[in-house]
Amino acid sequence: MRFILSLLLLLAGAPLGSSVAGLADLEYAGSERCASCHREKYDGWRETFHATAVQDARKNPAAILGDFSAPGLRFTSNDVEYTIGGHWDQRYMKKIGDDFYVLPKLWSVQSQTWRDHNVWSWRKMPYSKYCKGCHVTAYDPKGNVAVAENRIGCEACHGPGWAHAEAGGDAPIVNPRTLPKDRGDMICASCHVRGRDPSGEYFFPVGFIPGEDLGLYLVPDKKAEGESNSAAVLREFAAWETRGKDKCEVCGIPGAGQEEKPAGDETQNFCFGCHEFKDNYAQHHHHPVGTALVCFDCHVPQVKEIMNSRERKDIHTYGYYLQHVNNCYDREIENRCAKCHPEKDVTWARRTVAGWRAPVQLDH
Repeated sequence: MRFILSLLLLLAGAPLGSSVAGLADLEYAGSERCASCHREKYDGWRETFHATAVQDARKNPAAILGDFSAPGLRFTSNDVEYTIGGHWDQRYMKKIGDDFYVLPKLWSVQSQTWRDHNVWSWRKMPYSKYCKGCHVTAYDPKGNVAVAENRIGCEACHGPGWAHAEAGGDAPIVNPRTLPKDRGDMICASCHVRGRDPSGEYFFPVGFIPGEDLGLYLVPDKKAEGESNSAAVLREFAAWETRGKDKCEVCGIPGAGQEEKPAGDETQNFCFGCHEFKDNYAQHHHHPVGTALVCFDCHVPQVKEIMNSRERKDIHTYGYYLQHVNNCYDREIENRCAKCHPEKDVTWARRTVAGWRAPVQLDH
């Protein structure tokens, strides 16, 4: 009964404050349980990066994408207990003492290289205080050190759903689409606006439940003088949303508009939504200015079919990105030269491309 009352308060938009002792008092069903009634949504969610934000490398070694044969790493794949991410960059966690720590190098999935990461401070940044609250579902270090799900599951956005599931869907559940806009935005902002909990000890909103006022749980890093936490959260989230809007629309990420896109330079807009060298395009492709080249003449031509698909994507999936990432940069790009230079062989093409040295590109 207390659980249902709490959810009713959430749906009404009333801040719970001390009316709920903590996440430990609420019951979570887990994403697998959600699938029994919402299979289509669940299958879409499984395609998103939320579903694989954290992976157990011991149970699934294939989750490790980095090349651990590279010299000078100072740690091996055997040190990796969990992976974080796998889209642009992948980080690796190792347990030291009672907590996990992110190791001081990350693997750039796009450029297939290692980069330094918090080299001097990584041992001072325990995962439980700096990261965990946004990488799992329902982690409350002050009430219950366990988590409902060791990934960003359905209930990270919809709130605890055990009662909803037990009632066959008749008990209330948080639906971000039907919340007032500010409360809906706060669900995303809880992890996409940087800040700390009011104690200043944790770098995420401890105890926040979808539907509540995030300002009670998060003090944004860029809070202006005299500004309330809630106002700062919404201002920062609006800026984040605006920065990502073009990228969302060209790649089909959740929340993007579904309107038809104009013909013409759509192919280039797809790429330049993320790659910010449009004014230096000729420097990038090493052909004379005005040469009628589009990105897909050299890179991943199959993405054109993905991009031009008019199949509606909903908020639980962004399938475009999965295929875009797996094939983002053709490491043997000289094989594409014959399309315009049929009289030249691969040896010429490889020598030509090698002579360009580093192209102008954005390393994700």
